[in-house]
Amino acid sequence: MSLYTLIIITFVIFMAINVLIGLRGRQHASTTQDFLTASGQSGIWFIIASAVGASIGSGVVIGTTQYAVKLGVAGAWYAIGCGIACIVHALVMTRFIYRNKLVSFSDYFKRRYDSNFIVLLYSGIGPFACAAAMGGQLVAAKVIFESFGINPIVGLAITAAVMLVYTMFAGLWGSYATAVFQVGVIIVGVLVVGGSMFVQGGIETVHAFYPVEKFDLFNISPDLWMMFVGPMVLSVLVDQTSVQRASSAKTEGTAFWGSLLSCIPLFLFGWLMVYIGMWSGAEFPEAGGNAFIFLLMNKVSPIVCAVMICAILAAIMSTASGALVATDALVVHDLYCGFINKNATEAQKKRLTLIVNVVVSVAAVLCAAAFSNVIDLLAVGYTIMLSGTLVPLLGGIIWKRGTTKGAAASAAAGIITAMLSIFGVITVPFASIFPIVPGIVAFIVVSLCTEHAPTENTARVAEVIQTSTQEKKGEEIK
Repeated sequence: MSLYTLIIITFVIFMAINVLIGLRGRQHASTTQDFLTASGQSGIWFIIASAVGASIGSGVVIGTTQYAVKLGVAGAWYAIGCGIACIVHALVMTRFIYRNKLVSFSDYFKRRYDSNFIVLLYSGIGPFACAAAMGGQLVAAKVIFESFGINPIVGLAITAAVMLVYTMFAGLWGSYATAVFQVGVIIVGVLVVGGSMFVQGGIETVHAFYPVEKFDLFNISPDLWMMFVGPMVLSVLVDQTSVQRASSAKTEGTAFWGSLLSCIPLFLFGWLMVYIGMWSGAEFPEAGGNAFIFLLMNKVSPIVCAVMICAILAAIMSTASGALVATDALVVHDLYCGFINKNATEAQKKRLTLIVNVVVSVAAVLCAAAFSNVIDLLAVGYTIMLSGTLVPLLGGIIWKRGTTKGAAASAAAGIITAMLSIFGVITVPFASIFPIVPGIVAFIVVSLCTEHAPTENTARVAEVIQTSTQEKKGEEIK
């Protein structure tokens, strides 16, 4: 049996398992609210697997190996950034999201600023960031298709179609349930490949092939380091999928510990993937970004190769599915039900959900077709979201003096700076996070020049923040 045939058979089996899991989870997606929050039944393994799965399939496995071929050990910074992001989200946001019962940060913006503009902004640019994030997942799939001589556009279209059908089946619960299965398979597969590297003398090959500076973790330009770490760590604070992950947890403790413990597999397997990536670069230097796939095809058993490739593709679809559900929350929950049709029926919401998912899936395929590197595309999505929403969110939580007009000015300044940088009109240092700077300045200056009278909703948010802070201090004392 050829490797290609074995991969097809394995992939069909993987998809069948995912569909069965999706059917099992239909009871958790009977209403739009349950579809978006997994009916609040996510256990700690769901939280960990979904957080790890969001990075390990495309970013840590494919993206890290791509950069390891060129950078060496410094390619580990993306995985390190993912792990740090999990820690930051656990410490800063999980309690706040869970106690406020947020489906998206638009719910918070309504209370804090009592303004439609900030809500529309967050819900308006969010789908673009989600499409970029989905595109980043599909870029990883494109690498696999190209390695097997499959037309990447056809492969991307098929992947997006399967992902779309699966998402409409199971909602957020199904995405998390399949993530447990897929992440488990990937971790076992990576350990097997790592074992093969040791048995076949891969470590010696790596040290013989790469110059000594490639083993320096800090042998990386400041701009590239910031692209790896900065957007990842900061964007998790405003990321819609992270909001839904925390809000779907069974308990507040589950949300906190699930996010915090997610850093462990990301740190460990990110480091292992760097050496595997360097091994693939040493064995197949002519393959470039596809070296890892060539390694699987030639250095491990056919069944391990088939399972790893199919698990990565399945994880890519599962993670992209989570981004689709996040988009549904922004468009259907925030925009449609919040502004256009507040009395929408379940049939209307489900019909709109289907339309949104189709449109965003097509946009993600187009994004993936235009980019060749996973992490580059993910960075674009993070920058777009960060530039317009991070300062109004954190500024509103930290600084009571922040006003609605200050938040609007901050969002405008950040987004304009980001777009000018992305399209090459201006050149700024650390372009992936620099737009935050004019956003901070605008927020402070305009807030000091205007007034904002707290509403009853704003006061309730402040009380939750204050209570959360006091309880956290009490826990630390104990």
